Amino acid sequence: MVWQVTPNRTGQFKIPAAEVEVDGKKYSTEPIEITVENVTAQPELQERLYARVQFDRQPVFLGQTAPLNVVLFARADFPLYGLSGFQVEAEGLGYRHLNKVRSESRGINGVSFNVVTIEGVVTPTRTGKLAFGPAAIKCQKRVGEDWFGRVQTEDITVPVDPLDIEVLPLPEEGRPADFAGAIGQWNLAVTAKPTELAVGDPITFTIKISGTGNIDTVPAPKLGSLEGFKTYDPTTKTTKDDLNTSGQRVIQQVLIPKSTEVKELPDVRLTYFDPVAKAYKVAMQPPIQLMVKANSGGQTEIVSGGSRLRPEEKLGQDIVYLKGDLGPTAATIPFYATSTFWMLNIIPVLGLFGGIGWKWRRDKLRGDVAYARRSRAAKSARKLLASATSYDEVQHALQSYLGDRLNIPSGGITASIVDEQLVPRGVNGELAADTKACFEVCDTVRFAGGDADNGVTATREKVERLIDEFEKKQL
Repeated sequence: MVWQVTPNRTGQFKIPAAEVEVDGKKYSTEPIEITVENVTAQPELQERLYARVQFDRQPVFLGQTAPLNVVLFARADFPLYGLSGFQVEAEGLGYRHLNKVRSESRGINGVSFNVVTIEGVVTPTRTGKLAFGPAAIKCQKRVGEDWFGRVQTEDITVPVDPLDIEVLPLPEEGRPADFAGAIGQWNLAVTAKPTELAVGDPITFTIKISGTGNIDTVPAPKLGSLEGFKTYDPTTKTTKDDLNTSGQRVIQQVLIPKSTEVKELPDVRLTYFDPVAKAYKVAMQPPIQLMVKANSGGQTEIVSGGSRLRPEEKLGQDIVYLKGDLGPTAATIPFYATSTFWMLNIIPVLGLFGGIGWKWRRDKLRGDVAYARRSRAAKSARKLLASATSYDEVQHALQSYLGDRLNIPSGGITASIVDEQLVPRGVNGELAADTKACFEVCDTVRFAGGDADNGVTATREKVERLIDEFEKKQL
């Protein structure tokens, strides 16, 4: 049996002894001590092959999603064959990157370079001065071909100097009471069709939020009063780029005016923090004017639960003949003594209480972002796991679940969340260790350069069990 170990931070580590039993006799290996140090570039390569961090958003705010690229420069005369791995320490920064790199040629001080960019973002989960790095890029240098014309390569590790990133908390001064965590630069557009209609006719009310930032942190905008409308649950469609640095959310809701007294749709308000302006801002759309008239039956208001009104029906005047003989009568039980009578009286009461409970939960889901995220955490994560075919997708599902349960940005969650968030909330022992192990396995496989599909099913099943255990706990 052969294992490949890829460290993701510096320090002293011990690989424990492995033990097997053969024919009733136990055999064990000796523990192995490993020292992991920062990589230093080979002096003869420093001018021909080097890497830099590109980050121009200093300082950043807690929860802000900001681009951070790692760029490899290879002089045109250097036989760079490709990249085989990338490792970085970025505790608390929520760093993630695209697996596909971007390549181009560039002239620097009159010298031609091949430039390879690893595009990524950071979404800090804690404040203070945090370090991005040390980091290292694993490259392959072409050294020739064998007898069969196959390319022969040599592995080279290129170090990336650490970068300190200052993370600031969101300012308390000037924070609006309805601020719910949206960070970025957002635009708000509202439309309604039709605006001239009859009582009981539906209106399609559309709200579109678009801009730069993490669209997942943007809650539903605040609406004014819908007192004069019959409402239906809204539908939501969200689109975003691969790194979630920009996106769009479209919310559509059907509203039905109850009377001709309805004159306008409510105003729409979205409060967010703009990290570029370093200030809280409000995107607002004023009320949309309506012209509501009586329907074709002349009715000016809805007096029943129906969503559409019909003209009053005129009863027919048919001739009904009188029966001269009642015939024999049978003894009957009074209706109030039958089970049907009691069922007809009890069911409406149960329905009333059920409706009250349903409305309370719906209002809480709309007004309490943390409660809404906790409610959907398990269902959303299991849906992601059902389609997960790689370690990246399994890790994303676990990040999404913990982010929703703890009401923190999910994109920045790493193994450190166990000590920072879970242990203080009472999660310890085997559950804490298994959670940390899942993150470490996913990080290790991502940069190991081996078969990324090997063991992904077992890891996915382990994450499913973790979610089941977390659902039993009050975090």
